[in-house]
Amino acid sequence: MLDSKILRLSQLLSHSSNPFLFVDLKSQNILYCHEHINNRLGFNENLPCSINRVFFETSLILNKANDQNNEWFVIHLLNQNQEKIPATVLISSISEFYEEQNEMIIVFVEWKTQIENHSVHNNDNLEIPFLRTDSVGNIQFANTRFLDFFSLTLEQIRKKSIFEILSLPGQIKKELLNQNIKHEIEIQSGFGEKQKFQLQSFLTPTILTNTNEITILLLNLSSIQNAEYTIKYGEDKLRTFFATINNGFVIVNQDAVILEVAPIFKFLLFQLLAFEIGENIFHFFDKETKAKLTDVLQNSIETQTTQRAEFDYLLLGEEKTFEIKFIPVRRLNPNDIKVMLVFSDITETKRLDRQLIESMKFASIGEIAAGLAHEINNPLQSALLYLEDLITVDEADPIERKNILQKIEAANLRIRDLVKALLDLGRMESPNRDFVSPYYILVRTSELVEVSCRKKNIHFTRHAGPNLPGIFVRWQEIEQVLINCVVNSINALSEMETARKDPKIELGIDIVRSQNKDWVVFSVEDNGPGIDDDTLEKVFLPLFTTRRNKQGTGLGLSISKKIIAEHGGEIYIKTKNGVGTKVEIFLPAHTDENG
Repeated sequence: MLDSKILRLSQLLSHSSNPFLFVDLKSQNILYCHEHINNRLGFNENLPCSINRVFFETSLILNKANDQNNEWFVIHLLNQNQEKIPATVLISSISEFYEEQNEMIIVFVEWKTQIENHSVHNNDNLEIPFLRTDSVGNIQFANTRFLDFFSLTLEQIRKKSIFEILSLPGQIKKELLNQNIKHEIEIQSGFGEKQKFQLQSFLTPTILTNTNEITILLLNLSSIQNAEYTIKYGEDKLRTFFATINNGFVIVNQDAVILEVAPIFKFLLFQLLAFEIGENIFHFFDKETKAKLTDVLQNSIETQTTQRAEFDYLLLGEEKTFEIKFIPVRRLNPNDIKVMLVFSDITETKRLDRQLIESMKFASIGEIAAGLAHEINNPLQSALLYLEDLITVDEADPIERKNILQKIEAANLRIRDLVKALLDLGRMESPNRDFVSPYYILVRTSELVEVSCRKKNIHFTRHAGPNLPGIFVRWQEIEQVLINCVVNSINALSEMETARKDPKIELGIDIVRSQNKDWVVFSVEDNGPGIDDDTLEKVFLPLFTTRRNKQGTGLGLSISKKIIAEHGGEIYIKTKNGVGTKVEIFLPAHTDENG
């Protein structure tokens, strides 16, 4: 808001016969510098910058600002080579122009060595009427908005005094010529229509005549009132809309204190918790949930973006899952911070999502089961042969007997591990997240998929970067996503019209720094046929598949994307038609820096 006012004020002062700067006394920073000063000093600093960059005698500026005696005095300015340039300056306060408290001044500059004749730049682009007069009220300039309102030309208005155009009370006339003012007045236009305006004026000193110019602007209060009415009308319509849909709506401030609750009786959570205006909306929840939701609220306010959060709540003896959308409410006053909380019951949606994930899981089990059966048969046959040796041959050497028994044990352990991995894949996973090593997920996935790769004569490799941090995930779901991606690569390679001479798939993990966060990135890369641009745009759409005639469901990638999004990550596909495809899965690393 302050920046916009400074810009507006600089536009209104652009016609001044003297260049000027805006200085904030509190921070001792320059907030704005006129282009003539920039050019003369070679000043190209980013604003705001320290007052020491322009003025040699900084203390003199600060002392004169406190005196406020409206007298010109000599001072030295510094050019880009830190050389002193003599000048005469005048300090003027602009506090009366602002409603809020501030410590800003305007410093008008006249070069002591010569008086520059600046061309007058009358800013005619402002959307509000404004004009400039001399020290006794004779009009020197008026912008197009002003002229149109009074149905006058610039030639006509230059022959008049401001008091002939505006009917002002005697007290306001006197104040207008001597100080900055702000008053509400009613003005009749050239068409006879009366409108309410806020008149604001401020004085601009001119060194050549040792008098003041007066800049006057008119703010249309009718437009402001209409805007306020529109906002109020919109809020009333919004309340009516809220009352017709099955969600819970609450308006809170930055401290999560309830300001308003939409009168909705269909939303069960609000009936039982009975949110009341003036209380903290999160006090119904346990300490951990309250802290999580409070953090999301603050993040929504700071970033001015919509945020989402989920929480579980035991309602009438039934575990329910709710989602909250945090939507910042934009207001005319930036200090009036409000956030709309939209509550939704997503229990049924989550249940259906679980069913979809389970269906994708069993589809993957079907893809790899045949390969596992073959992989189990090999160690089983070996174990049977060793047992036959023990039964038919009376092996007297205890060392040889132990060696045979160890081979039988190794074969059975291999069978046990493969069956356990398959059973784990089909087991219903816990809804809770665990802190796990990404390398653990990589190894488990590899054990299941490398068998299928061997069966299809595909060379399978894996790699893992050093110093990998842990991740906080439902690890069975991440394993399922990886298996699905590898199965897609297997199908793509094995179904190519012209088979690759050296088909290969690589599964890997790396750590990547992006967007000021650390990410664990799983990747699945193949040298298959790649994906054309048209298909690539659709691969994450539910039920889209290029394998409809080969029992493809079209659910794998869409569900995978949803799983990764729920873990705060992203999934990307890089591909080149005819060369190959690489799927990258970004998951937040569990580090102190990531919070």
